Amino acid sequence: MKLDPPLTRRAACMIGVAALGAMAPFASFAQAYPAKPVKVIVTYAPGGANDITARIYSQILAERLKQPFVVENRPGASGITGTTFAAKSDPDGYTLLLGAGGTMTINPGLFTNLSYDPLKDFVAVGLASRSPLVMVVPASLPVRNVAELIAYAKARPEGITFASPGAGTPLHLAGELFSRQARIKALHVPYKGSSPAITDLIAARVDLMFDAANSSIPFVRSGKLRSLAVTTSKRSDQLPDVPTLQEEGLKDFDVSSWFGLFAPANTPREIVTLLNAELATAAAMPETKNRLAQIGLEATTSSSKELHDMVKREQVKWKELIEQANIKAQ
Repeated sequence: MKLDPPLTRRAACMIGVAALGAMAPFASFAQAYPAKPVKVIVTYAPGGANDITARIYSQILAERLKQPFVVENRPGASGITGTTFAAKSDPDGYTLLLGAGGTMTINPGLFTNLSYDPLKDFVAVGLASRSPLVMVVPASLPVRNVAELIAYAKARPEGITFASPGAGTPLHLAGELFSRQARIKALHVPYKGSSPAITDLIAARVDLMFDAANSSIPFVRSGKLRSLAVTTSKRSDQLPDVPTLQEEGLKDFDVSSWFGLFAPANTPREIVTLLNAELATAAAMPETKNRLAQIGLEATTSSSKELHDMVKREQVKWKELIEQANIKAQ
């Protein structure tokens, strides 16, 4: 359609200028971010995989975005303390959370009056790392693969025992999920942390444990434990010769330990998009991959929507299992 001269042309120009003016604050806002240091909340004590992952990415983000990204540890109450603090922070991009699978997908099914809602109180930025759990047994246990373990359990009226670092932990839920999918009887033996659980597993006081790759691999390589499978849908780069549980016949078994970046709900979309892109760039760096591999993790990326959808799916899966197994928080 032709524009009628000259008033209509002038009006069209004014409309265009107005539209650009309306967009300008958003563009300048994104370009100005970050204008001051950014806090990255970690819900566990220093030195763990969550903390190390946060520090690896924070260092790279600080270098690229020219502002400090400061890791702040707020441990306590199964990750609830730090996660609640992040949820209630201003949605301005200056307080972020490196959330874990346990705090974002298990806690909602485990605690009836949780002080945060992972889907409503946060916007997902993107995945940072993930790792399979490793199914390990004592070297003295007379089984060499998952099929033999299942047969061993079914041949014993009392079934088998499996250890975890505590009731309601991801490692506990992985064991419960396995026993149900394998249709075996397995008694959960909770410990106060991974170290005493591993000690008793090596001594064959318990039969089985699902453990984080970084803590179990040294014992596998030293011959004290035997790895039967990993829990993810694809094999681990750390243990390429160890099959997945899906390969071993449990077709729907897919469990991983993961960390992802989140921001308080209503954080400007421009900031979320920028952080997602920077996170992906950092994850692709050989330095990031190598440093994460040293603690048994794999650098991973996702879109904001992919992480949001994964949290939603896993919440449903774990809540169903928690109810079926009558698991209570301790």
